[in-house]
Amino acid sequence: MPEGPQAQDFDSLQPARTPVKVGVMVPTFNRPDLARACVLQFTAQSLTPDIICVHQNGVSDSYHWAVADVRTPARIAWMHTAKELPQHQWYAIPLKYLIEQDCTHFFWADHDDLYLREHVEQGLADLQVHDFSVSPRCGLLFTQASEYRYNPEVQFGSHAPGGMSSTMCFNRRFAQQLLADIGEDPGYQYTDNVVAKVTMPRFRCLVSQRQTTIYHSHQGSLTSRDWLPKVFGPPSDTR
Repeated sequence: MPEGPQAQDFDSLQPARTPVKVGVMVPTFNRPDLARACVLQFTAQSLTPDIICVHQNGVSDSYHWAVADVRTPARIAWMHTAKELPQHQWYAIPLKYLIEQDCTHFFWADHDDLYLREHVEQGLADLQVHDFSVSPRCGLLFTQASEYRYNPEVQFGSHAPGGMSSTMCFNRRFAQQLLADIGEDPGYQYTDNVVAKVTMPRFRCLVSQRQTTIYHSHQGSLTSRDWLPKVFGPPSDTR
């Protein structure tokens, strides 16, 4: 009777696991300073992503120079669409690129938010048993001129997916479906609405309790600039 497989041969009988390949998509518009800050935060992660894809849109010249000197194990891919685009394309273009680069896990990163050291590592831990993760727990930073206000912990409920958009991460199946859903969008104004109302119901989604980001409300923010007068008061008359 033939002998069974030896213990040291057991691993060769198991299905090969796909290596984890992490992609980060960073849309940016008209802010080279924020694009650089965002990239540097991801190079300082406890677990460095494989690709950081920065997508600059708008009619300004490319500001790839803002990250050209950065040396990191991550590959920085810079994309420039030299015209103003609908918001969905801010995200769809780098998402498509990262899918084509065979990424297995994806992180949504708006250029103006802050990312703590274990953001990627804790997000990947959530994705071990879920397709998608989002967290309502974050810090909240308000800035204007020479002032700032900071709240170290809030329950963030202003974004559609059930947490702060820049906490979102997801696996490849979710990414592929999201890209298709963005292309077929019936008219949601913001891309995170497509995430919440179209893509999330099809997958195993986690509302996580990790706190790895800080939302930044500032004058250049499309969705939260109106919060500033409530925090700082109306602008003073300097005449």
